[in-house]
Amino acid sequence: MTDPSASLSFFARFWLAWLCFWRCLVSREFAQAVLPTSRAYDAGQLKELPAGDMAPPPPAKVPAVQA
Repeated sequence: MTDPSASLSFFARFWLAWLCFWRCLVSREFAQAVLPTSRAYDAGQLKELPAGDMAPPPPAKVPAVQA
């Protein structure tokens, strides 16, 4: 994982903005996940958010029942 305090280049930020823009348009779940962070950033409370991986765990595989 990269250092969170590291600065991103202009092109890295541009690419990230492009990806986030399209993902927010096509994925309601992504937009809902980004919205609290965006609001916290605007309110100056970004450091108060919990740190770590907030992604949900992958769904458990259910074994197939053989007849």
